[in-house]
Amino acid sequence: MSARALVLTLVVALGTLLHVGCGRHGFGRNDLDLTLSKHHIDLRWGRLENAAQAVTPAMRGEFVRVWAERLAASELQDLEVVGVVMSPDGDKAEVIVRATGVDRSTMTVTAGTFSEIWLRTDEGWQLAKPVLPGS
Repeated sequence: MSARALVLTLVVALGTLLHVGCGRHGFGRNDLDLTLSKHHIDLRWGRLENAAQAVTPAMRGEFVRVWAERLAASELQDLEVVGVVMSPDGDKAEVIVRATGVDRSTMTVTAGTFSEIWLRTDEGWQLAKPVLPGS
């Protein structure tokens, strides 16, 4: 086998391995981390329409409605992803988020954690089970 054929074979093999490593959709863990960051920053700052873009289409309207009501009563101070548990096939992730907020009427600071379920789709990572406070 010539050197050129060997290099070509290695490139094809490496490309195949990288493609297989990405799963069937082509969006990996780094894509999830980026999506989580953008989604939670948009949510933290009340940019609900932007945050809803990461939510499954069937839940977007309800997500915006419920969070708009919640943010009228409480101000989010911080959202932090504290854990991510990936499914063995890499197509699902349970994301644990710590939230700190202030009740607008009492000025009481509250903190707690909640869990979200994210699914890898052909369009990217989507929030399939968002937390809808007050519902």
